Amino acid sequence: MESERLDRIYDWAATSGLRIVAMVLGAIVLYYVIRTASRRLIKVAGRKVSDSDLVTREQEMRARTLAGIIRSLIIGALVAVVSLMILRELGYDIGPLIATVGIVGVAIGFGAQTLVKDIIGGFFVLLEGQFYVGDVIQVGLVKGKVESIKLRTTLVRDGEGILHIIPNGEMRVVSNLTKGWSRVNLDFDIDYREDLPAVIELIGEAAKKVAAPESPVAAFIIDGPEVLGIEEVAGKLVTIRVIARTEPFMDPEVAREIRREVAMALGQQKIVMGNRE
Repeated sequence: MESERLDRIYDWAATSGLRIVAMVLGAIVLYYVIRTASRRLIKVAGRKVSDSDLVTREQEMRARTLAGIIRSLIIGALVAVVSLMILRELGYDIGPLIATVGIVGVAIGFGAQTLVKDIIGGFFVLLEGQFYVGDVIQVGLVKGKVESIKLRTTLVRDGEGILHIIPNGEMRVVSNLTKGWSRVNLDFDIDYREDLPAVIELIGEAAKKVAAPESPVAAFIIDGPEVLGIEEVAGKLVTIRVIARTEPFMDPEVAREIRREVAMALGQQKIVMGNRE
């Protein structure tokens, strides 16, 4: 009797036992392969894209986040599959268990549709690099600077200092106002009785000084500044618009320098600027 029991144990160890050990060892090997691959992907994200273009820290963080998400999903699926296979080798009927898990998964899916939608939306925001921390975006009526990008929500602070928490699943149309470059739009209101052609020329000369090599903001300017001309006539005021294209996030610095140069030039010539009040 005792020998038969030992024989059964030996037979089980030589068949199912070996398969269980192989499964566990295989899962461990796959775990380390997945972890190594994800780390290599992060290292690749930190390398140069070209000789003059370095991936930003935000892009590296995006790669790190995505690698962590993908790694967690794959490892979770691996653990679930190996656990079911081990249970089957131990003699359990896993059919009802799979059916139960499926029903529970469907129930959770129906109950958490909004959460799943937000997570999927956040995954694609990170994957596609639609915007980064520091970008100025507009989502519906909300316009502001991105302070944080999470898997479920994005935090945007507007010009009044209000922090908006936007679910990623609600981002249907997102306008990125600083993708690749930023725009300066400045309007100068001038009294209509001034010599407008001379004023436009004066503003143009002042704006050109901002792009001169000795200017403190010249390195931030991609194109311009350029005087478009008369943008609007309202009552006794004539609006003259100046535009420029700058490096991302540097438009406030360039705009301040343009205002300073134009104000000095107009003041020296005693040009009367209008008042909309």
